[in-house]
Amino acid sequence: MDGVHDMGGMHGFGEVERKDDATVFHEPWEGRTFGLMIATGATGLRSGSIRPGIEAIDPATYLGSSYFERWARSVESGLLDAGSLTSAEINDRVASPEPPRAHQDDTNPELARRLIGALVDRPREPSGDDVPGHFAVGDSVTVKRMAPAGHHRCPRYVRGATGTVTRLPGGWPHADDDEPPEATYTVRFAMTDLWGSDAEPGWLYIDLWERYLA
Repeated sequence: MDGVHDMGGMHGFGEVERKDDATVFHEPWEGRTFGLMIATGATGLRSGSIRPGIEAIDPATYLGSSYFERWARSVESGLLDAGSLTSAEINDRVASPEPPRAHQDDTNPELARRLIGALVDRPREPSGDDVPGHFAVGDSVTVKRMAPAGHHRCPRYVRGATGTVTRLPGGWPHADDDEPPEATYTVRFAMTDLWGSDAEPGWLYIDLWERYLA
């Protein structure tokens, strides 16, 4: 669904604050949150992917949260939805964050292997399925105007815009259903076609499912 998270091209939020120190995590808890996202997903402890959980955050809470605070909220809701933890158990851990001393040095080689595989050995090249598609590289396509009801990957600012197919990433299951893989396309849009003649020159490339295109 369209929500406060889809802020691309919107006015009134000020400039994006850029940090030039190239620091990925500015606080230790941010790195732990990232690790929890990987670990809970690889072990099946968390229900769903991280992005739908972030999109479901209440708008006021979303805007008042930092980047990794949103991740933490999504991980927590996924653990609750999967039944891996209860709210009471999470609250107890927050009140007493240190794990029992007897378990601080525990290791699980098989779990470590799975986590490394989930993070390091993931595919680096396009890995979509070979499925037939309606469009080809070089085709001109227009994004449909729509208001999707569930989770999607089609920003509002490209709806109604026309671009050019530049790449065929392969077929992927749609973000909001369990249907067979659907053809996806990398589409190039001119900045001026999205934001007017006073936009910066250049191009924007977005991967889109076939159902979004005409």
